[in-house]
Amino acid sequence: MGQPIWKGVVFSASLFLSCFFGTLVLLTPLIPVALKWPSVGRRLMDFFLWLWFVLAAAVYELFLGVKIVVHGQPAPPKHSVLILCNHRTRLDWLFLMSYELRCGTLSQYRISLKAQLKSIPGPGWAMQCAGFLFLQRDWKKDQDWISQSLKYFACMGTQPQFLLFPEGTDYCKNGLEKSRKFAEANGLPMYEWVLHPRTTGFVHFINKMKEYKTLDSVLDVTVAYPKNIVHSEAELGKGTAPQEVHFYAQNHLISEMPESTDKLEDWLRNTWREKEVALKKFYQVKGFHVNGENSAVSEEKERSVQRLLWGVVVFWAVFLTVVFYSLIFFPLFKWYCILSALTFVFIGRSYGGVDSLLYSLCD
Repeated sequence: MGQPIWKGVVFSASLFLSCFFGTLVLLTPLIPVALKWPSVGRRLMDFFLWLWFVLAAAVYELFLGVKIVVHGQPAPPKHSVLILCNHRTRLDWLFLMSYELRCGTLSQYRISLKAQLKSIPGPGWAMQCAGFLFLQRDWKKDQDWISQSLKYFACMGTQPQFLLFPEGTDYCKNGLEKSRKFAEANGLPMYEWVLHPRTTGFVHFINKMKEYKTLDSVLDVTVAYPKNIVHSEAELGKGTAPQEVHFYAQNHLISEMPESTDKLEDWLRNTWREKEVALKKFYQVKGFHVNGENSAVSEEKERSVQRLLWGVVVFWAVFLTVVFYSLIFFPLFKWYCILSALTFVFIGRSYGGVDSLLYSLCD
């Protein structure tokens, strides 16, 4: 859905500035707290990160007009969940914040992403504090890093909502070509709406989360865009946004999941085969809503979400106003922001990032 380009500029600026200054002002003081009192620091960081996640959802829902539709069977409240999702665009992780806000635990939302994003001033620092998984795309290195992350969140007593894209990359021309070559080489069916999933990381997540007792459910989420598809952050920055984002969730208790590696791999492949069929039908009828099934989000819940979105927008508007006022009139605040930024640079060069420092607490 095309919006005036100034809306895209406001969207990008509001998210970047809130993330950049939110990290410097709100998260930096919590690093020593997280090192001295790890569980307390973790919860405080998660609260402020939650405020930003809600803002992100608020900006694209309220400002860019993105409608969120949820059907199916979400996981029960306060479950530790491994979320599996098809990767239709590079923005799926962002729109999944709206799903988590309505049906999950947004403060516990963790995603995996490219390691190159770790050093971006502001957003990269915030994601380090969140414990997002920065992956090298080298399984020998990533395997240990994933294990350290899962162990850390288990030590903190949290109930993580880990997002995993088993396809490994978003649905694009190059990804589709590789998926079809893989299918041809292995005698697998050709897919038109999904890519063939990779099983190694999925099995590792399952085994480690079970080992650390942080897995109650595996949540299969199918995401689809019925009216227009926006593929990248650059498009959002120009004011282009999907009119609607649809999610269909199917929850699987861990007690119902297969035990062996081979059966887990077969389960994932079968799930993606079903997802291919579901998405083909979705794009024919433009929805997952079939046989009179109601939305997974009640009207009362939706009203409370909308109130929260507006409340968080007010919070961040006041926060940024105070920040810019302080930058203009209080020189000491400028020095605080500079020292705060240098703190992240120092930790990155000396320890590999705030996430590495936090994970070391559970070695």
